[in-house]
Amino acid sequence: MDSRKLIPSMFHRRLVLLVVVMALIVAALSMQILRLSVVEGADRRSEAEARLDRRIYLPTYRGEIRDRHGRVLARDRASYDVAVRYDVITGSWIRDRAARQARREIGSNRWNQLSPEERESEIDQREDAWITMTDRLWSAIQRHGEFDELELERRRDTIRSEVQSLAAIVWEQQRVSWENRFGTDDEGSSFRPRPIREQREHHVILPGVDAQVAYEFQRLSRDLEGIVEVHDASRRENPWGSIDVVVNRAHLPRPLRSETPVLVRVDGIADHILGSVRDEIWAEDVNRRPFVHPRTGEIDLGGYRPGDIVGSRGIELAFEDRLRGKRGVINERRDTGEQQRVEPVPGKDLDLTLDILLQARVQALLSHELGLTRVQSWHQNDQLPIGRPLNSAAVVLDVQTGEVMAMVSMPTMEMGSRMSVSRRTVDFPWVNRAVEAVYPPGSIIKPLVLTAAVEEGRHAIDQPIECTGHYYEEHQNIARCWIYRERFGYQNHGPLRAAEAIARSCNIYFYTLGDRLGLASLGHWFTRFGLGQPLDLGLLHEHPGDGDTTVRVGEVGGTVPDFEAVEGIRRRGDLAFASVIMGIGQGPVTWTPVQAANAYATIARGGIVRDATLVRDEQRLTPRSSREHSPLSPRLVEVILEGLRQSVEESFGTGYQIRFDDRDLPPHRIMNVPGVINWAKTGTAQAPGLRVDSTGDGVPDSWMTGLSHAWFVGLVGSERRREPEYAIAVIVEYGGSGGRVAGPIANEIVRALQDEGYLEGGAVADAGRVSGRVEGAARP
Repeated sequence: MDSRKLIPSMFHRRLVLLVVVMALIVAALSMQILRLSVVEGADRRSEAEARLDRRIYLPTYRGEIRDRHGRVLARDRASYDVAVRYDVITGSWIRDRAARQARREIGSNRWNQLSPEERESEIDQREDAWITMTDRLWSAIQRHGEFDELELERRRDTIRSEVQSLAAIVWEQQRVSWENRFGTDDEGSSFRPRPIREQREHHVILPGVDAQVAYEFQRLSRDLEGIVEVHDASRRENPWGSIDVVVNRAHLPRPLRSETPVLVRVDGIADHILGSVRDEIWAEDVNRRPFVHPRTGEIDLGGYRPGDIVGSRGIELAFEDRLRGKRGVINERRDTGEQQRVEPVPGKDLDLTLDILLQARVQALLSHELGLTRVQSWHQNDQLPIGRPLNSAAVVLDVQTGEVMAMVSMPTMEMGSRMSVSRRTVDFPWVNRAVEAVYPPGSIIKPLVLTAAVEEGRHAIDQPIECTGHYYEEHQNIARCWIYRERFGYQNHGPLRAAEAIARSCNIYFYTLGDRLGLASLGHWFTRFGLGQPLDLGLLHEHPGDGDTTVRVGEVGGTVPDFEAVEGIRRRGDLAFASVIMGIGQGPVTWTPVQAANAYATIARGGIVRDATLVRDEQRLTPRSSREHSPLSPRLVEVILEGLRQSVEESFGTGYQIRFDDRDLPPHRIMNVPGVINWAKTGTAQAPGLRVDSTGDGVPDSWMTGLSHAWFVGLVGSERRREPEYAIAVIVEYGGSGGRVAGPIANEIVRALQDEGYLEGGAVADAGRVSGRVEGAARP
């Protein structure tokens, strides 16, 4: 049938055609609406809602670290982070802005008529201005961050990698959701991943700037179209890191003595203990606690992300999980302004047993500036030049509680940061010598050997042992007593009982006990006193080892011969001799200064184990040692303490006085603090070779052998109480004589304890004394 008969007029035919076209358009629009609202409705709605959602993370702060008197040793200080848009970090922002500019200037109609090549050319012509803008930003970041282009690129790569990893997780979840709803096609071209929130956010690239720098970037943000933002943050600081200490020199050995106090600047106070933090996130941090779970995408507000502060050494690392807080979050709807807020949770504070003022005083005593840790003429250290600086460590413990009140390692890490590379390779400033370096104990171990022999029934406490000057009749040049030498006229001590043997430090007496006990029994008793394993003061932490293993670092335990070591020595035929020399602290045994002080404190407590700690018991991560202990014989403890007292308070004791080569100078009484009783032992322990620079070019090139470490370990208490209150251990590396070198340092530590009010008769009780005064407040 002719359509013209049905629709006779041209007008009506055109009207019908228009209606049909309109119907088709409406049908197409309806199909599109159906697809968008029904087929893709859920996904589109989620995307729209995601764009309406704004998430702002609120900063948290780490807990404070305080000393035993509540002085703040480490705290967060308000600072700011500089964050940059993600598309600026990737570089896509420049192209996008240039394209927008070209389209706007050319006009939409003409732009649509351009070929792809012509469009690219127009964009290229406009890119330089946007590159200049971003270069201005990167230059400012490098200048204030004080790093180069390589470091800038490394930071950008880290952010890109993190966001891309997260995007891969989210996109995989989107893809699975799509396929579950719509299935898949052969080409897999239907699914289109949508940008994730992190690709539209700013990311921290310069953390921890001060207010002045933050203000500069805020102004820059207004000029640079908001591509950079400034976020509130925090920075870690140690308010007591550096102070001045006035040291009274009136009681030092005469060549150093002066009635004029000296002002000693001490830097890096307790930095080995407190440790440090970093604002660089490592893979091990993210693996241990990711901010975004790699499989589920779940957010952990306490997880690690760029810009976070992380403990990297010492207490800051060992107690990272306690000190670290959880950031808060604000989820805001842009359309309604509705907010859901989760408040940040600050880290927990941590109370140490240290007294930071006592720590500073002890560090001043070990400083090279004062002179006690430089080679002096009275040291009689013939191999090292006069004035050579000596590294050292010192520990002070409360006998009854085991709390560490001071623990100094010299040089400090702060001092090491100013050393040359060659100097650092010799001095190892990053090593905490009090707990991470091990040394042969030498004669200071003799009280432990006596304890083992008496408790094992191998020796009667009142039974004398005769010193003939040498242990082996047929080999008089080995296993000799220290006085059986040409310069002393090949003397011997004759018959000695226990207390006098300790006071005179008779080697033959303790060779005999070592021989009677044997290597295995000595090793067992040394273990009971805490050797061979870390005491766990609070510095231990897990560190990734080989493969999937972890190792505990931060403190070492020294060495004692275990079963395999004993059997190996036996097979070599050296068992008897090894037992003999271990009786005087030589051979296969080493310990740390804190273990030495801890062992003497254990003896003073009558054998009760209460191992040293840096952290208050209620805040420790693990309970203190439950090692086997049983009360020692009161008679044995009495004899040991009497021998230690005689060692420093009787004229025949090895720690009593220093005689000078200059005979015009009277002898110097080593322990000369009034109002106290000292129980102590000196030790001169054979040391491994010392690396030296023989050519003077600043590079160590040879080894010096035949040197000894200087030890002084003991106990001190007030005359009125007449019982040990504090244990002190001092070691001076390659110093030589324990009494001559380490003894005067220990004496001044006793004076510092007195002046801080821990022992009666000090500066607190006598306001006129100036010994050890700390100048002013700490410098933030």
